[in-house]
Amino acid sequence: MTRGDLILELGVEEIPASYFEPATNHIRERLTEALGTEGLTFDRLMVWGGPRRLAVGLWGLLMLQPDVEEEVTGPPLSAAYDSNGNPTKAAQGFAKGQGVPIGDLYTQMTPKGPYLAVKKSRKGRATQEILSELLPSILESLPFPKVMRWGDGTYQFVRPVHWLLAALKGEILPLTFAGIRSGKVSYGHRFLHPGPVVITGPDEYPERLAEAHVLVDFETRREQVKKEIFRVTEEANSDLKVAMDDDLVDEVANLLEEPFAILGHYDSQFLELPLAVASTAMKEHQRYFPITDSLGRQAPYFVAVNNTKAKNMDVVKKGHERVLRARLQDARFYWLEDRKVKLSDRGEALKGVIFHHLMGTSHEKVQRFKALALALAAETSPGDLGTVERAADLCKNDLVSGMVGEFPSLQGVMGREYALADGESPEVAEAIREHYLPIRSGGALPQSTAGAVLSVADKLDTIVGCFSVGLLPTGATDPFGLRRQALGIIQIMLDRGWDWSLEPYVEKALTNLGQVVKRPAKEVKAETLEFFKARLKSHILGLGVSGDGAEAVLSLYGDNPLASVRRAVALEAIKKREGFRDLAQTFKRVVNIIKKFGPREEDPVKAELLSQEAEKNLTVALANLEAESKDYVFKGDYDGLLGRIVTLRQPVDHFFEKILVDDPDADLKNARVALLKRASRLFELVADFSRISTA
Repeated sequence: MTRGDLILELGVEEIPASYFEPATNHIRERLTEALGTEGLTFDRLMVWGGPRRLAVGLWGLLMLQPDVEEEVTGPPLSAAYDSNGNPTKAAQGFAKGQGVPIGDLYTQMTPKGPYLAVKKSRKGRATQEILSELLPSILESLPFPKVMRWGDGTYQFVRPVHWLLAALKGEILPLTFAGIRSGKVSYGHRFLHPGPVVITGPDEYPERLAEAHVLVDFETRREQVKKEIFRVTEEANSDLKVAMDDDLVDEVANLLEEPFAILGHYDSQFLELPLAVASTAMKEHQRYFPITDSLGRQAPYFVAVNNTKAKNMDVVKKGHERVLRARLQDARFYWLEDRKVKLSDRGEALKGVIFHHLMGTSHEKVQRFKALALALAAETSPGDLGTVERAADLCKNDLVSGMVGEFPSLQGVMGREYALADGESPEVAEAIREHYLPIRSGGALPQSTAGAVLSVADKLDTIVGCFSVGLLPTGATDPFGLRRQALGIIQIMLDRGWDWSLEPYVEKALTNLGQVVKRPAKEVKAETLEFFKARLKSHILGLGVSGDGAEAVLSLYGDNPLASVRRAVALEAIKKREGFRDLAQTFKRVVNIIKKFGPREEDPVKAELLSQEAEKNLTVALANLEAESKDYVFKGDYDGLLGRIVTLRQPVDHFFEKILVDDPDADLKNARVALLKRASRLFELVADFSRISTA
């Protein structure tokens, strides 16, 4: 089979850095899926993204689609022939539509019964023809948050399109996208090599563009950014250390085609600013890297990474310094102005800040989650009640400060700084900062109990509040970040080993919301707990637990993250043991019998009637395990508990072999079913075994 290589590059004006990862992932996934559907195999695929280009390379791509024989299903057999066995209009129409004689039709059994069917051969198409249709559609479907129109407004894309490179086996692949026809030409660095670069295949693509001062591979650019930063700091002073931020490195790498770093300096008067403030002014507004000394103290230097090496880099350096000076002057002004008012005196201003028009002011929100936090603290750490209460009173007050107004990402951080400046305890100050954590999935968690309690309370109030007024996340949108906040609560509870149910705190959050609640409270509670259960299931599956194992645990313990995770992990481990499938089948039999013969609750149970040996043996085995089970659960030793539950299989199986549960004597039947209920309750200390697949 003939194979060839493909290179495709779309040249555009500068794309926002945050757009690249979703775009390149989309191209990779959609192209792989589409080629698989078309039967076009390949050896290797590579996707590149840079400020002015998106590209894909394919090696060893099949040049001709394989011929395919497919089965087409028609009308049901009952509608295909009349009582005399003659084909009906339905059968005739099906044959005509498929271009085959009636005699080529045959009967095929389907889940819905017998249907007419026919086999047809489809001739494979040339890969060039398929790609000419496929590639433009993939480019059109790229998931950019915003697009724009240009020229006469006929086309829209993330940025205006300037060129389209497309070559298959070294020859131009005929394509048109956004009014641009494909060719073999790319373009280098906007300033250092603005001229055309002829490229005919993926092997030469990175090398040819590197010669034109464009590093197309993200990891290469990323490493070059780091090398440049270390180069300029080491050349200047070995005592200087870069406050390296991986997210900022990634962003900068996607802003540049060939990185060049310079070391800048700023006035030492700005060293009076907290490091977090100066760093934010540098990173968020200018994409500069802050510098510290070897002891981690703020140093009056920064690194700026440029997209070009100018003839006079000193002029570039002074330009960066001038811009940063203005930002730091703003920050210094707000720092000095904000400190004229104590953090504790800003709470009243929150009454004028709307959290959400359906959920009231930020002041009202603080009062709600403060009550929730105090209830949580009483449960988890009564000794921290004072810290929690004080931190709750202060934790949102920095929202009305000038600094946070100018630098919103400093919320919580400035609360901590202002609290310390006002003489608040370090514990209160740290809880103010930590109550926003984790900021993102997998991010840092609160290290103090007070911070963890406040974080959970604040997030839970937001989640329940949104559900109460109908602001539910959808598959495509989650504007309030409820999924992230729910996962944050779960991560905090697991990290701190909090073994308690979310249900009572969801109920308390609902009560605190009062008149805010616009939907039936019972419905809101159920939906909120189910929402948490879905996030918890994703977490458990990420630990390597099977889907049925996760469901078996979550069906009983889905409102308690720690209990669910411990049980699920232990269950997954024991599922691999020989004989576990038989144990699960035994439990399912227990459950089915209970459902079938279970007595009404008011029916008395006469356990003294259980006189046969199999009944007595099971009674003793259950009594022994019931006595031990509380200790296993208290210690969270579900591995040990499952190991003991496994031993129930023999007496339960023996019971089924020797005992007829559905005895004519109603009292005896009730006693036997009650015995099986005791066994069921022990199994359910870990999971609902009836949900475990035994196929």
